[in-house]
Amino acid sequence: MDNLKWFKFSATLFFILMVGCANIEEKALESSLLIDAVILEIKDGRMLVAEDVTSSEYAEISTKTIQELDEEGISLIYLNYEKLADVKAGDEVRIWIDGGLDHSYPAQGHAKKVEVKED
Repeated sequence: MDNLKWFKFSATLFFILMVGCANIEEKALESSLLIDAVILEIKDGRMLVAEDVTSSEYAEISTKTIQELDEEGISLIYLNYEKLADVKAGDEVRIWIDGGLDHSYPAQGHAKKVEVKED
């Protein structure tokens, strides 16, 4: 009988810990900066994204220099991201940014999560 009580206690404790950890990760994403963008390039372990640009506009801007895009007022951001193999240039994405952005141009930061939008 003691084994059954111990098992129930352990199972309940495990369940509480799992739910708690899931909530912590969800709250961390909620507090992140969220942007919609198109990936212009992936190079040197980071991606360059153009904020508030759609995949249909990608072909038009993909060959322009950073200076030309700046003159057109397009917001560019370099982001480090551990799962670069999951994305490619031209993807329209939603990005959760961890820790904010620095104020250089292009801005720089770290992507916590990247979700490719479906066409």
